[in-house]
Amino acid sequence: MSAFMVEDKTINKIVTKLAYNRNGDWIKRKVLDCGYDVNSLQDRQKLGWDMFSLNIRSVNQRYDDHPADTFRPLNYKFALEGNYTKIHVLKALKCWLYQSCEGDCDQSPLYKLMDEIANAWAYNIVSDMPEYDTAQAWA
Repeated sequence: MSAFMVEDKTINKIVTKLAYNRNGDWIKRKVLDCGYDVNSLQDRQKLGWDMFSLNIRSVNQRYDDHPADTFRPLNYKFALEGNYTKIHVLKALKCWLYQSCEGDCDQSPLYKLMDEIANAWAYNIVSDMPEYDTAQAWA
């Protein structure tokens, strides 16, 4: 496996989607239970920074001789991102998950939360597809 530092835009797409999520309030409750009120700009910034920090930790655990700051400056800045499709945001989240799972990082509450959200978003995307509606169940 390899790891690298994701771009700010990758994290910001995810945080923006969480702030303006229309897929159910249970996701916002889960995020709130983890300590982030995505209705608050300050908490959005904190969530983004914590995601960035976990990515740093993952890269540093993966490479002893190639620390995170050799990939990019460690100067994350939160900014709201545009209106991306569910698939674009899911892909950004899957990228972040992959780049942030080294060492013990995948055992952190934040990583586990984001993994659960990725699964929920993937199910939401699939269940909106016409093929899902026409698929025979219990066949």
